[in-house]
Amino acid sequence: MSFFHNESLRKKLYDYIKRKINSGELKPGDPINQKEIFEELNISRTPYRDCMIQLESEGLVRIIPCKGVVVRELSIDEVMEAQEVGAALEGMAYELAFYNARERCIPKLTELIAKAEKCFRDNEPIVQDLNMEFHLVVFEQCPNRGLVEQLVKMRERIYDFPQRALLPLLKWEKVFWQEHRRQVEILKNGTPSEFGRYTRDVHWKVQGREEYWETLLSVRPGTVKQYFERRRAYCEQERENSL
Repeated sequence: MSFFHNESLRKKLYDYIKRKINSGELKPGDPINQKEIFEELNISRTPYRDCMIQLESEGLVRIIPCKGVVVRELSIDEVMEAQEVGAALEGMAYELAFYNARERCIPKLTELIAKAEKCFRDNEPIVQDLNMEFHLVVFEQCPNRGLVEQLVKMRERIYDFPQRALLPLLKWEKVFWQEHRRQVEILKNGTPSEFGRYTRDVHWKVQGREEYWETLLSVRPGTVKQYFERRRAYCEQERENSL
């Protein structure tokens, strides 16, 4: 079997597993049924193994030696750390994309904002993909494609696997779209550094939005605050130890 054929099968399986996790059909802790996959997709062990290694590297599954593969659940620590990295990466991507986005994207971004605001006015459900589309419009103008690739994977891992219902988050969705409107204003009248800084420090911030993250992740109230308290205590202890 050729390398290119194996690569095609690996990609087919990769998309298949991600769809099942995204839809909630495969939940955290569920095993990946190797026999079912071999029969349904008609693939061999080599593309299966390569796919599982890739999914593990992205944090979607965990390979347990001699037992198999299970879907992973991110801990609150992992999500908060990924959020901080995502904020830095997206701020950089927006700054790099600024001039291209100013020239090419303002009408499309304005159109997406209008769609979201119409949903809010009409009390209609708003799809999560609409928010991601706003970000992707800007990402497409970033000249650093490696940066964008890592950022998209990180956003997917935090927000889409599995994809959550937006109704409990409606209050926060309105806030985020108000911030999108501010981003377009900065794109029209601001500077690259202002565009990146607003995205990093305001649009991605956690403090004051603990309720959003706790609802998104289905964890107890106070969990996010406790994470930052633990980290602050650790840093203070490290500082004392260094004296």
